Parts: sequence; C-alpha cells; structure tokens
Amino acid sequence: MLQPDRALAKVVLIAAAFSVIVFSPDRVSAGPQEYGYLVRGGPPCAVWWAEGAYKVMRDDPVPTAAGATVKIAAARNEYEPFLIVLKPATRLDGVRVTASSLTNEKGGTIGPDAITVRHVGYVEVTSPTDGLGRAGFWPDPLPPYDGPFAAAAGENYPLWITVRVPKDAGPGIYKGEVGLTAEGWTCRVPVELRVWGFTLPERSSVRSSFGLPTADIKAYHNLETREELEKVVDLYYQDMREHRVAPTSPFELYPMTVGTSGVFWKGGEFVTDGVHAGRRALKVTDDTVEKNIAAEYDAPVPLDDHSPVKLTFWARTAEAGQKYTVLAEFFTPEKTWIAGANLLQVFEGTTDWKQESIEFPRLPGDASSLRLSLFPVFRDNAGTTKGTAWFDDIVLQAAPKGPEARTESLLPGGDFEMPLEGMKVAVDFSEFDRGARRVLDELGFNAFDLPLEGLGTGSFYSRQEGTFCGFRQGTPEYDTLISQYLKQVEDHLARNGWLGREYIYWFDEPDPKDYPFVREGMLNIRKNAPRLTRFITEHRPGPEIMDVSEIGCTIFDRVDPKAVAELAPKGREFWSYLCTGPKSPWVTLFIDHPAVNMRMWLWMTYKWGLKGILVWRADYWNSPTLFPPDMLQNPWQDPMSYTVGYGVPFGQVSHWGNGDGRFLYPPNRDPGKDKTKYLCGPVDSLRWEILREGIEDYEYFVLLEKAIAAANGKTKIKAAAAEASKLLDFPATLFATGKDYTKDPLALLDLRARVATAIEKLIPR
Repeated sequence: MLQPDRALAKVVLIAAAFSVIVFSPDRVSAGPQEYGYLVRGGPPCAVWWAEGAYKVMRDDPVPTAAGATVKIAAARNEYEPFLIVLKPATRLDGVRVTASSLTNEKGGTIGPDAITVRHVGYVEVTSPTDGLGRAGFWPDPLPPYDGPFAAAAGENYPLWITVRVPKDAGPGIYKGEVGLTAEGWTCRVPVELRVWGFTLPERSSVRSSFGLPTADIKAYHNLETREELEKVVDLYYQDMREHRVAPTSPFELYPMTVGTSGVFWKGGEFVTDGVHAGRRALKVTDDTVEKNIAAEYDAPVPLDDHSPVKLTFWARTAEAGQKYTVLAEFFTPEKTWIAGANLLQVFEGTTDWKQESIEFPRLPGDASSLRLSLFPVFRDNAGTTKGTAWFDDIVLQAAPKGPEARTESLLPGGDFEMPLEGMKVAVDFSEFDRGARRVLDELGFNAFDLPLEGLGTGSFYSRQEGTFCGFRQGTPEYDTLISQYLKQVEDHLARNGWLGREYIYWFDEPDPKDYPFVREGMLNIRKNAPRLTRFITEHRPGPEIMDVSEIGCTIFDRVDPKAVAELAPKGREFWSYLCTGPKSPWVTLFIDHPAVNMRMWLWMTYKWGLKGILVWRADYWNSPTLFPPDMLQNPWQDPMSYTVGYGVPFGQVSHWGNGDGRFLYPPNRDPGKDKTKYLCGPVDSLRWEILREGIEDYEYFVLLEKAIAAANGKTKIKAAAAEASKLLDFPATLFATGKDYTKDPLALLDLRARVATAIEKLIPR
C-alpha cells in the first residue's frame, strides 16, 4: 500500500461549508436535503426508515416524506439491508425488536432466521481524514442486537436489518413486519420485499483481496491455542464469504512445507565471498528484535554410541567482540527433547576467521540424536539482539573405537561443499491441502495470494533479493532448486482444480528503479511455472512493467479506463485498490466519507472493465509503530488508522485516515482490560455491508450482460435486449470519473431496479 504522500489526490477543502450541514454525508453533493421515510411521528418516539445505503448521523432530522412501509427488492441468494431509526422525545428503556416471517400470496415464506437485526454503533472522529470529513460521532460498527436496550432522547437510534433471500425463494412480493416495543410504547413497521426472478451465483464474479493476518485476531480475541485460532479465523472467513470477498492469505495457518535433501542446513545463506576454505561459508543474520534467528542442521544428528563428542568450527563476526551462540539440544529415540541436557556456549567473535571448539565429554544417557543451532548473536530470552556471523568447516567428531576405527565427521555438509547434483526439493502439501479443501473447495473463494518461498520481496520503499534453501537469487543452486519447487506447486494446484484462482503478489508498487528487479523475478516465475498467475500493484502503470504480469492492480485514482480497454482484450486482468489514498474528492473507504463510496467503487469497477478489488487489510486494529508492545489500540474508541512502517519512527503520530484497512471490528470492546476469550466471528461495519451491496450490483450487471448475449438471434426478445444494453452504459449523472460522481444512493438504486426488471424480461422462464 502507498504512503500517504504518494497516493493522495488534491483535497477539496469544503470544511467550512460542510460544518453547517447537519444532514447525512451521503447528501453532501445535493445540499441539505432530507432522506428516508416517516413511519410514525412522536412523541414519545418518532420512527422512520431508509434504504440500507446511508450513514445515519445522530443529528439527522426526521424525514417529512411519508412511507409507513419498508420497501426493498433483492434477487435470490442476495442480502438486502434497510434501516429503521428511532428518535425518542424522551428516553426509551427496554426497547425490543422482533422480525416476523415474510410471506407471499402463494404461501412462500422467508423465515425470521433469515433476518438479522444489528445496532448501528458510532465511533468518535477527533481528527477528520481530510477536508470532507468532520469531527464528531460517525456510524460504522454494527454490533448484534442481543436483547432489550435503551434509546437516548433527542438522538437517532438506527437499527441495521438485513434479509437473506434463500436460493429457492419464489419470485414475487413478500410481506411481514418489524415489531418495536418499549415500556408503554409499541410500533409495528410493515415490510415489503420484492424477490426478483433470478439468482445471484454462489461464487462472486468480481475477484478480491482483503488482508486478514491472524496475529491481531489472536490478540483481540484473547486466544491461546492453535485450535482456537483456527476456529475463530474460520468464522472470519465465513463472514468474508457471505460478503463475497476473499481473504488475501488464507493459507497463513496452512503453509506448504519445503524440504530439501543434499543441502543439510536451513536458515542462513550460503555465500562464496570471504570464506574460510573451499567454495562456500554460511552467513547467518539476525535483523529483528522480535525473535532469535538461527541456522540449524536440517536433520537430527544420530548418536549411535555414547562416545565423547567434540565440535570444532571456524567463525567470524561483523563486529569485533560480538558475542554469538552455539547450541546443541538432545533427543530420545522417541524424538522427545531431553530437559536439562542442553549444551550451549557463547563465544566472543572477531572480524577474522577463528577456530573454536566445544567438548561433549558426557552425553545424556538416553540421547540418540542432537540438534545443532548457530545463532549469530547472544541468544537472549526476548530475541532483541541483532547481528551477523559467518561459519565454516564445522566438524562433529566422536572418539574412535577399535584399532581400525577412523575419526569422521557426524555432520555431512559441515563444510558447505554440497554438490548441486545431489540437491533435491520435495514439497509437503498436507497442511496446505487441509486449508485448501476448506477455503477453496467448501468456502469457494475465487482468489488467493499463493504463498511461495524464495521470490524476494519489496516495495518502492525497500526491497530484498530472493533466497531459497540458503542460496541467493541468481546463483545456479537457486535457479535449480526454485525451478523444482515452482513446478511442484504448479502441478499440485492443477491436479486439485485450484489452478487459476491463485495470484503471486510478491512485490508492491514498484518505482521505475525497481523495474529491472521485478522483471527478473516475474520472468523467473514464467520460465519455471508458466501457468501460475503473476500479480502486481502498480502506482505508476505503464508498458515498462505491465508485460510481465497477468494481473495489474492500480491505486484507484490512477486507473486508466482507456488502457484497460486496450489491454484487457489481450488477456491482461486489471484490478484497483483503495487504502490511505486516494482521499476526497475521489471514491474512498473512510468512515468519515459518504456511504455511497463503497458501492460506487464496484459500479466503476464494472464500467471500466476491472475484474478485482483489493484493500490491504480488513482487520487493522492496532498500529505497533505508535502503541507500545503491551498496549492495544481500541478501534471502538479510536477510529484512526495510524501509519506503520515506511520509516516512521516508533511513537510518531502519523495518520492514514479513519477506518483505513478496518472493515471488521473485534468483539472485544476494551482490549486493554477485557481478557475474555471470544470464540466468535467479527463485528461487521456499515462500510462492509455497503461494499457487499456494490458487489451484488456487479452481479446484476454481469447477469444482464450474459442475458443480452444469450438473446442475440432470438427475434422475440431481440428488441428488449437492445433496449436493456443501454442500461449498462451508465449515465454521466451517476459518474463521469472516479472523483466526479453522485452522492445520492437513490440514483443507483433506481438504475439497479431497472436492470433487475430487464434481466427478468430476458431470462427464460
């Protein structure tokens, strides 16, 4: 994702004008106009409703337009929301909400279990994202209704109600009601749902990538075990499926395991410069303060007899006097670690090669193997030490037995002179397959970031060359081993029917200076696994880099519809993304911007021939750059997303925008104090719901497009198809560019209804 100063459009400064508007932000472009429909005036409580397309502010006025019946429409297999808003003249206590079944005149029923009721929660914006936003309480989280509640006097109290239309629901008008009761007060709101005579597909037509790393989920849900984390993350994945979006990295908990034979070591890098002897040495770097980094001998070293053992090796360090650590751990024949038997020694390094040794005079009585680890620095409990060390010519010797016994090293490859022809890669897919059967086969996600090792990484800010099995990108060993690896992955995806849904997202937003590096990496993927899909985020789209990836994802304000129209027919797929940028007047994702934005993003996506959408995170609740390690940001109280990374020093307050990377909320509303274990899914946001509405709109357009194509040559509906095709040429009154668009959601809903009617006319009965 982009740094704020690299992605922002010019901000339209309308703060002065906006500060006097007390109406919904969705009506900004049209001036101070009311929205919604009055069900009943007060006192003691006014009740009104609105389409599920608005952000109801606490001080928005009760509408004057009469409309006692909620009227909504949806296809089969679609979710359709609406708002019922209470505005009490005096405080209401014990407010209860009930939803009846919806039935049609033919006896068809949509039961109460298909209707969910949620509160519209508010977060306090103290620092507006930009000139369009304003300080105050903004609606965003949608916590579930779980029983009687109190509604304060003089303020709007919105309820977000969603109907899930079953796949087998018959078309027609369904009627029911929502009941509202409190102490001494009752109101019944009629609901009328029109079910269209077509069905939305199970798998979304638009692809997506929404980051959902699991560390914050574990922290905010107070989870302890792997099983608990898997259970809760699966609930998040189910929520994403219901919203027709895909998590970026669903295999974070289900990795492939890469094994090698003939290499002998894992961790560190084999280098050819500055070796002690021979062709190679092992360089080990600890560059993080979060854990201890080490190189390990890849397999347990067998100890067939319990003779005295001696380890000798050569080492040097980046800094004179730098301490480094060598550790031997012992295991029983059952591969159980033997407590209290570690042999660990800390050495003081020099910048020149120096030989050291460790004596093992007595081995634990039941030890059958040992594991050897090399730490480049002093190994402390927190892993806070950093540094680099080199190792070479490691020999582990047992004392010879018998007159003909010879002294031989127990460590093949201890001199790092392993022949290339003896190196082989074997990928264990067992955990990956367990995850894939769930997220790809059962949940049906249509896109996933394929987790691959060794490809390098980076962005415009910094980059790092790939290292695979200890060998640097560009070496013969790297080329040979990465080729074996990529071919195995490609073949495995193909055999299981998963090939084509993957994308390889290994470099983020390259600058021109990065193009040669990116081109080399992309061509290497293509050479070794030509069927895998290459992906890149582009904030400088151009021919210099477009030809080496199948999917290009451009920050929204730099999408070029003409370039998409030219290149898409040649087989290239285009996505767009939103993050900390752009800001107003563009379509954005922020809490303190109009609700129509998330829906409009998908309308523009369809119009411009884009096939996917991306947001870097959906659960960015905490900024470790700003908050101390023992403290978590509370997203229920602080809606700002603070900058992390990109050279921002720890403790600096730097804003990305309210709600950037945060579409979901943790159920824990006080993460600093509440240590309850939450084995449940997320709390959705209003923006998350409206995003789904946009994705469902996209499905309408695709269905109409297919119906028009199917009508070609059919005389009876040819004229209707020609007329329907005009609906997909959206008028400029809806939008002309990504920053010139209507803020009135009714304009979208009106065209959506006409699209639905056209689909019904064209599809076979």
